[in-house]
Amino acid sequence: MNLRHTLTLLSALAVVFTGCGYIALVPTAPSIVSATAGDAQISVAFTAPVTLSGTSPVTNYTASCTASGVVVSASATSSPIVVKGLTNGSEYSCTVTATNSAGIGQASTKLSATPAAATSATALYHAAAPYATLLSTGYQASSLTQTTQLTTRSRYLISDSATANSSANYLSVGSNYSATDGYSLESGNLDSASTYSTYFNKIIQLVADSSDSSCYQFRSHFHPNNALDFDDKDGNKLKFRNNFGKATVGYGYLCFSYDTTTKYLKAKKRYAYSTSTYTHSADTGFTAANYYVQYASGSYKLVSSDANASKFYFYASPLNFEIPTDFNPGNIAYVSNPAVGIITKLQNGTAGVEGSTGTVYRDISATYKSQVATAGTNAATKLAADAQLAAIKTALQSKGETLRYDTAFYTAFRDGLLAGKLHSDAVSDGTPGQNLVPYVFFTNEQDASGNYHPFMVIVSYGNGPGPHGLQDITRPPGKSTPTSTNYADSSVTRFTNLENYVIGIPMKDYGLVTTVTENNLSLTLLSDAKSSATADVYNYSSIADNGILITGAVMFPVYSNTLVPSQSSAELSASGCHVGQGGGGPHCHADGYASGGIMGVYNDADYVGKTHPPLIGFGYDGVALFGRYRSQDSALLGYATSLDAWGGHNHDGLGYHYHADHSVKATLSNSTISYTLRSLIRGAYRGKSQNIPYFGVSQRNNKYFGGL
Repeated sequence: MNLRHTLTLLSALAVVFTGCGYIALVPTAPSIVSATAGDAQISVAFTAPVTLSGTSPVTNYTASCTASGVVVSASATSSPIVVKGLTNGSEYSCTVTATNSAGIGQASTKLSATPAAATSATALYHAAAPYATLLSTGYQASSLTQTTQLTTRSRYLISDSATANSSANYLSVGSNYSATDGYSLESGNLDSASTYSTYFNKIIQLVADSSDSSCYQFRSHFHPNNALDFDDKDGNKLKFRNNFGKATVGYGYLCFSYDTTTKYLKAKKRYAYSTSTYTHSADTGFTAANYYVQYASGSYKLVSSDANASKFYFYASPLNFEIPTDFNPGNIAYVSNPAVGIITKLQNGTAGVEGSTGTVYRDISATYKSQVATAGTNAATKLAADAQLAAIKTALQSKGETLRYDTAFYTAFRDGLLAGKLHSDAVSDGTPGQNLVPYVFFTNEQDASGNYHPFMVIVSYGNGPGPHGLQDITRPPGKSTPTSTNYADSSVTRFTNLENYVIGIPMKDYGLVTTVTENNLSLTLLSDAKSSATADVYNYSSIADNGILITGAVMFPVYSNTLVPSQSSAELSASGCHVGQGGGGPHCHADGYASGGIMGVYNDADYVGKTHPPLIGFGYDGVALFGRYRSQDSALLGYATSLDAWGGHNHDGLGYHYHADHSVKATLSNSTISYTLRSLIRGAYRGKSQNIPYFGVSQRNNKYFGGL
């Protein structure tokens, strides 16, 4: 590195000299995730800065919001930070800095938001927080339990200490992603400054070898495309490498045994990964068979002698990622079928969708281009969207019509969608850090009679932000072979890949139906199954997706195409989702919320200090979906207003809306085993669809969606 590059690097790292003569580093910039406006305040969410060697721990963070040269700041030890005392109606530009013993670090990039006084409608709802907010939330396990009983597909923390304490070293996934090299293997502590992200990166899933149940691959929980491999060109160091995605370089994974007496880990064999077939085969040239794992100076590597081996101790994961009983009520055993190969749906990747040459900006009407000039969260596109919403409201009023909900309602959902990023290396052809929903824009076209039909148009890649849990599903959907239709001969769906959805949510109030068949759908689960059963809210529904969640993943009806709840077939992840036989992103048949859980679209934190459950989705009929009412939510608005057959109600001027519901009991076919249906949108639509253009047909290439 030459002198100019060295000086540039030192400047970027904000190096300072201490009185002791050594170099101390102020923190690097945090990554700002969202700036959510409230009444005279803005909630700023962020992720912690990358920790560089020589950097002391962050002691606090400061969010600063500026409007017309006036700066208002607030400090806290974790995300989010609420900056109060702001002027409603003024646009503020907000940044975040981190402080440690060396001083104040660099500021994050800027995000803008405009505080506004709460109205009767906006006081009732709030969108579920982005996944990044959970990752940056402080968490400390009350205790860790050491174990020597290793179980396949269970998750563990792995330490060099026989005592769980804040100074112990835990095996951890590195923070820097490489499309070719994967992630480094590092060590880290679990101290009082730990967050959920700290734990997620240290939780390792063990998967037993099919031919030797005492030999395990070590998969990262947070980045499940990666498993532990070794690098013979780098001193036999252990590294997490891509083994379950569209890697451009063929690596592999090691299979380790564990001696419960000596506490040694031994690499018994290696499997090589094929980038063309996405399968593994035994590496017959593996030169480090029966080498031991050594931990020294923050690095893990293979050594030939047990004299140089390190002792390791396993602790059960303090966080529960197990499939809930409701998602496998019949206790079906885990299947060993091979996985369906990775399917590519975006031939040109995200570059074919985003940017000035991508399909969205290229093909959209000039009327709406300002709303999609930049992908993801952006102040300029937000201003354009807000202006369009105001114009839509005025246009409808001129016809004596109304939006189904307040304009701020749609803004909250738009902002929540655009804030979504992929944080986990879990999508086979995705890249951590990418947008999950690059564009959300509003249209307002007229039909031949001059009637307006406004839509919220959502462009989504169909995946959630964190680990998908597909490897945990007991009996995933199967894809038949050319010679057999038996499930035993099928390959099953355990990969997820980028999808390409363009979805229009009707915004005008078209009214509500009183019976399910009042919406005249040409094809339903009921008709597709050629069943003579009576139409109801579960079977008179789309055969595919019927709504979209705030993560960008789509919802499906509670029932599968066999007219039974997907839950009953043990084919859902802990999030209530799976990938179908055609590939794509995980779609969700059930609500993954669980008290104390962190796997679903929303969690306990989304209820703290709120007056109503969080906004989590929209049906394709234009009716909004909120989270469930929990038993402890009796003080929340609407709690005492019963849900109707569709799972919805109307209260406090909010307008009719759905709720995720955990109150309906079901029984397994030919069994007395009962379980709880955790429904999102049950299936049938309550919103009238007869006058909605293009409803239930192609979601593309029509003027009402901007001409895409």
